[in-house]
Amino acid sequence: MTERKLNRDEWDRLNDQYSRTPDPDEGSSASGEHYMLAFILNKLGFHPMTRREAINIAERLLSNGWIDE
Repeated sequence: MTERKLNRDEWDRLNDQYSRTPDPDEGSSASGEHYMLAFILNKLGFHPMTRREAINIAERLLSNGWIDE
């Protein structure tokens, strides 16, 4: 799946939240960080249905890098 590249501000915001979000497979569920990650992804036009999907989408977007505007 090809996704648009984020601009630098979007990439920074997503990267910051991604780094604070625990892996859902590690059993940490009460932090609320997954909700913030999903919120950011929703604002970017992506709509994850699960915590794992949110992590996967974030990883793909971050690995694409950013574009300068």
